[in-house]
Amino acid sequence: MRASSPAFRSLPPLRRGALAFSLTVVIANMLLGDQPIAAHLLLGPSFASEPWQPLSALFFFPPGRLEGVVATFLIQWILGSALERRFGPAKYLALALGAALGAYLLVALVGLAAPLLLEVPLGGATPSDLAVIAAFGVVFARQPLNLLGIFPFTGRGLALLLAGLTLAAPPLRGAPWQVMLPSALAGLIALLVALRPWRRQPRSGKLPGARPKHLRVVH
Repeated sequence: MRASSPAFRSLPPLRRGALAFSLTVVIANMLLGDQPIAAHLLLGPSFASEPWQPLSALFFFPPGRLEGVVATFLIQWILGSALERRFGPAKYLALALGAALGAYLLVALVGLAAPLLLEVPLGGATPSDLAVIAAFGVVFARQPLNLLGIFPFTGRGLALLLAGLTLAAPPLRGAPWQVMLPSALAGLIALLVALRPWRRQPRSGKLPGARPKHLRVVH
């Protein structure tokens, strides 16, 4: 009898950056998720007097969102570890956490002028998950994947599927529309960082659409 199945052998090893982030989310929610202080760590109407909320909201899910912790662990393991192998731990965490922090901060600042955005407590690592999914879809866009040894995908196809499911989950379970905003914004930020559309392509001297000419060496 084999020690492990092909499905589990096809999964990447959980790397230290993704592991550290996942464990932080799990432990923080286990220890403080049901405590009164949790209400002050989520992003909400009290942001003006509690300005740390965009940062603390990265790690704390609202009450009753245990499935979000599980989803974060799986995404960090399967997609995040692959990205971390390409980027390194520091750049990977900067992308995953920076995109999510930027999204929460943007929602918080706009919420000062439009309080409707902050009527619902917002929090959780799902924006970081969307950032990882978006970057994975760019970096591994054409790479063929075999999810759990059964389902064939390209990196882009898997990213689109997971992003769609992640964004569709809140309205399907009846959550307010505000819940989707930080995740959508974080995914967009990570997509822009991965694509870098502002980077100018080097001029090659070739006209657009011109077919390359090759020299033939005749012996």
